[in-house]
Amino acid sequence: MRRKPYSECMNVTDGLDVPAGLKRRSQKPRRLGKLPPRFKFFLNPYTDVRFTTCPNCGGRTRERKLPLVIHVDPQNPLSLNMTCRYCPFCDLLIAHQDVLESLMARIFGTLKPEVVGNEYLVLGTMERADWKRGLTDPISSKDMAATLHDFKDYVRFEPGGWRR
Repeated sequence: MRRKPYSECMNVTDGLDVPAGLKRRSQKPRRLGKLPPRFKFFLNPYTDVRFTTCPNCGGRTRERKLPLVIHVDPQNPLSLNMTCRYCPFCDLLIAHQDVLESLMARIFGTLKPEVVGNEYLVLGTMERADWKRGLTDPISSKDMAATLHDFKDYVRFEPGGWRR
């Protein structure tokens, strides 16, 4: 008797009557934004390293000022126009955590002091025209999702050769 290869035995639900909710889903990542994803993103926690060279390829990074979309717990969306480092060869965007947190503390310190120090997540970027429109007319969370470019990937680099 011939054994089936391992790859043929993987999907045990084939031919069985399985409810739709229990079937395997595709591994496609869920996106919040309606616009195509841009950039690989690295939130730099190191205050002594400013990444004038790319930690991935070693090429020179450039400055790029982009509106970042940030979710601050609980239910506080924020769009912040911030200067980041950018490697055009790797399509890597690097934001410095200490600068980002000080800007958020300054903003929320006057608007909502109870939010200062809460957990946050940088969701992606938005178009500059939409960010400027949001300065005069507040944008709802639903409209912000329509103008959001998610990040392609979140990366992390460790000291000691900056290997991935």
